[in-house]
Amino acid sequence: MWRSRQTGYIMSRKCSHCKVLVMDNTEKCPLCNGVLDPGKQGEDNYPDIVHKARKLGLVLRILTAVWVTLTAVSGLINYYTYDGVLWSVIVSIVFFYALFMLYLMTYTQIGYMGRIFASVIMGVLLVVSIDIVTGFKGWSIDYVLPGGLFVIDIAIMIVRIINHKNWQSYMYVEFLVVLLGIIPMLFIRLGLVHHPKVSVAAFFTSTLLFIVTLIIGGRAARAELRRRFHI
Repeated sequence: MWRSRQTGYIMSRKCSHCKVLVMDNTEKCPLCNGVLDPGKQGEDNYPDIVHKARKLGLVLRILTAVWVTLTAVSGLINYYTYDGVLWSVIVSIVFFYALFMLYLMTYTQIGYMGRIFASVIMGVLLVVSIDIVTGFKGWSIDYVLPGGLFVIDIAIMIVRIINHKNWQSYMYVEFLVVLLGIIPMLFIRLGLVHHPKVSVAAFFTSTLLFIVTLIIGGRAARAELRRRFHI
């Protein structure tokens, strides 16, 4: 950063063409060689995070109000024009999923793998809900539910390769996928699944991935599980 010799304050100047802040004592913009507007003394030049967060929060609250209104209005219309299909429920669920994804993308306390996990699970619940509303043919739990587990397993392997230095940080997601894999197995037991091979393959893949990681990871993998789940 550049400090004025006269005042000692941090100085910055903005390019009149590119609109970028320049933090050194150069006379021209490093991008376009344009004129630099004089900066303000004592200006910290940090983005106003609080202001942006408040604006984003307001947008999310407005969209939530829109979702509630849309659900109420479409439900009322569906009630008076009912022809055997609860299309208003589908509209509400789809809008809710879009709103959830927006919340998820703006929530900074969760990592990429957590976002992928949450978005896939909510997507599966969305499809299962649509299947139930439209008469429940069972295709959602036959294919979409185990398919979602496959997607998360593939995402774990890809993210682990990219971020191989912190591979153990994804152990908790693998463990959660194994637990979720028990659900379609229970559906098979209850006779709700008509094509069990996909569900069995998904559960087998998730379990195998977890066990292999646990064996190869050794002490680091076990330590991560103890840290996350106290087991």
